[in-house]
Amino acid sequence: MRRLKRTLLGVSIAAAFGVPLTFAGLAAGAGKINIAVFYYNPSPYGIASYKAAQLEAKKLGGISVTVFDANNDPTAQITQMTDAITTGKYKGFWVWALNGVAEAPTIKTAESKGIKVAVADYTLGDLNSQLTLTPTKGLVSTIGSNIGVQEQAFVKLIEEACTAKVGATGTCNVAFMPGLANYPTDTLRLQYFSTVLPSNIKMTITPPGEYDQPTAQGVALTFFQSKPNIQVFGSFGDQMTAGAITALNQLGITPGKDILMLGSGGTNEFVADIKAGSVYGTVALYPSTESYVGIKDLVAAIKGQKGIPTTVNVIDKNHPLIITAKTLKTAKGFKPDWSLTGNPG
Repeated sequence: MRRLKRTLLGVSIAAAFGVPLTFAGLAAGAGKINIAVFYYNPSPYGIASYKAAQLEAKKLGGISVTVFDANNDPTAQITQMTDAITTGKYKGFWVWALNGVAEAPTIKTAESKGIKVAVADYTLGDLNSQLTLTPTKGLVSTIGSNIGVQEQAFVKLIEEACTAKVGATGTCNVAFMPGLANYPTDTLRLQYFSTVLPSNIKMTITPPGEYDQPTAQGVALTFFQSKPNIQVFGSFGDQMTAGAITALNQLGITPGKDILMLGSGGTNEFVADIKAGSVYGTVALYPSTESYVGIKDLVAAIKGQKGIPTTVNVIDKNHPLIITAKTLKTAKGFKPDWSLTGNPG
């Protein structure tokens, strides 16, 4: 897989290639708690997730956060965790696991060394276990949401967009861009789409956009070059849909008019685009909220506090899943959790 070789949104070349970066909540000193953050990749989502961890560390005080970028490679992430265990430096791991099954033994090793571990996004385990947010024995907590409910939200959003474009029973051709060919969660969601979408919705899967805006732009330029008969475009990342929007504009296709655009993220930029009419909707994600909660709970566990919830579902009335012009009017407490520049909400 292509590695990102440029400086990304304030992240150094060292960070982009998996070299750890350290951020201290306070100046270095005795009694400092060291926490390692293992995040997915240097996408805006990944950057927001580690920046939020740094912000929470600063808020709590006395916490040093070191971040490790696996750049979408589960094997690299396992190596990073193994090396971090070997140092004996860290009291806590905050893990955005790229492959829960493959990484579970390494996480068990960390726990056996006395390292407190919490995981983000989904239940640690195989694809079926990710459908519902459940506790994992040994972990401090799992902070995220239910993949099963998220899948339903994607389908509902696709159906709503198709109805808006062609009516409830008209044939609706959807182009959908996954993030990674080898990411288990993407596979799980695409499998679900194929089994539940109604027969009038015809879905074509594009090549992966790698959760990267320029890559997605290139994929979309190639896919839409022949002006295929597509009514709705969607992806598993606002940044990828943003790349597709740029590509469509380059090809003289008007997003929001010729093709209804769907994203995943609920970013600041996409909320503005929904209000402007160039994007129909997005499935909201909350990487910053997850990191705020995850770091706070890890520190509490390290300090021996009791009563820490073993799961935290970040979806609630102020953190809805589906964001459209309609839901923006009803979800009064909603605020975007992150941005396409990688800044936390």
